[in-house]
Amino acid sequence: MNRLVAEAPTPGPARPWSFPSWQRHWVDGGTVLAAHLPGQQLAAVALVVDAGATTEPTGQEGVALLTARLLGEGTQVRDAFEFGVAVERLGASWHADVDWDSLRVGFDAPVTALPDAVDLLAEAVRRPAFSPTDVERVRDDRLDELRAELLQPAARASATFNAHTFAAPSRYGRPDGGDPESVAAVTDDDVRAFHAARFAPGAATLVVAGDLSRVDAADLGRRTFSGWTAGMAPVASPVVTPVDGGRRIVVVDRPGSVQSVLVIGHPGPPRAIEDYVPTTTMAIALGGMFSARLNMKLREERGFTYGASAGFGMRRHGGIFAARASVHAEPTAQAVADTVAEIERLQRDGIDADELDQVRRYRAGVFPIQFASPYAVAGALGDLTVHGLPDDYFDRVRHQIAEVPLDAVNEAARRRLHPDRLLTVVVGDASVVADGLREIGAGAVEVVSD
Repeated sequence: MNRLVAEAPTPGPARPWSFPSWQRHWVDGGTVLAAHLPGQQLAAVALVVDAGATTEPTGQEGVALLTARLLGEGTQVRDAFEFGVAVERLGASWHADVDWDSLRVGFDAPVTALPDAVDLLAEAVRRPAFSPTDVERVRDDRLDELRAELLQPAARASATFNAHTFAAPSRYGRPDGGDPESVAAVTDDDVRAFHAARFAPGAATLVVAGDLSRVDAADLGRRTFSGWTAGMAPVASPVVTPVDGGRRIVVVDRPGSVQSVLVIGHPGPPRAIEDYVPTTTMAIALGGMFSARLNMKLREERGFTYGASAGFGMRRHGGIFAARASVHAEPTAQAVADTVAEIERLQRDGIDADELDQVRRYRAGVFPIQFASPYAVAGALGDLTVHGLPDDYFDRVRHQIAEVPLDAVNEAARRRLHPDRLLTVVVGDASVVADGLREIGAGAVEVVSD
């Protein structure tokens, strides 16, 4: 086998590390998680709200993201321009985003400006303006963004994979930020109703990370939660129904495409599983690092692609497993066959001790890098809340990564991979790829227009 890299360097032993120390405060009906990072004068502060995409009413997919973005577009005290000026005067930058299980808004701000930044954050989330003009403008911007995203073959492939993996009206069948149809239907009344139902001190956690040696974290909590009496409406668990089908191939026809984008996978487990570390370790061996099996096969041996990956997307109510690659159009069928074969081999035979040693060393070594900034530490504190993880989770999981046994990893491969249920989505030129795909035994081929 010819390889572009002659010899991979040997990873050294993992260095001692522990997650930054942090404290929890309960203040005026709300919760504050504060991590002291000595010397980090640019702090991160955010409100993590139980208002993710799975809490949206059916037919309003995308309302959570619109709400998050509109929180930075003015309040009942100051309009969008004045809000922006106030942010600039603090030397801060505003963030607003939504994932499946949470909505997060906040600032990167100098430590000395944290009290004023938290006052502004509280004003944004407790007294938003949601003017019809701003709602229309932000919604139109989002629609333009969605149309541009779907022109990208990778985004188109992901949307098609989700839509064919989960049966309607499963929330996971549509993007977490909504699609053009659902976003276009969202009104300013929908935004106000979503905010009224989901934003309350009992559903929100303030996370802050930075050099807090001269910061009173409890005071930040009082500035956020004091006098906030809103109640949270109950929300039913989302509908998450996988499509009951065997192997299938869906080709999204893009005539003239010189590349094909591949997504190959099936429904996956939720985040709260007892074999999280063995499952994710197995997935890294398949497609989570440069020397993983898929990358070595499709890139180094075949020369089909610049890179291939695989992994699990685990959420509160379910998830997906997916392998991904962009390949030359001509060998598309062979690339799909190779990917399916590698998934079958892993599920059947597992990995060996040498592979496990590489993954454990790599993963334990890069694990601390995920928390190199105050923004990342604040995000990790938010994850503890969203997924109900124990306070010592990050220290505990790094130890588990370094010690995970081979039999547990291979049992996870047998249990979590389902080669007989693989859905393959190809975005490419059907006239070039469809006939070959029909010959590889990866399922019936359906060609759909773009």
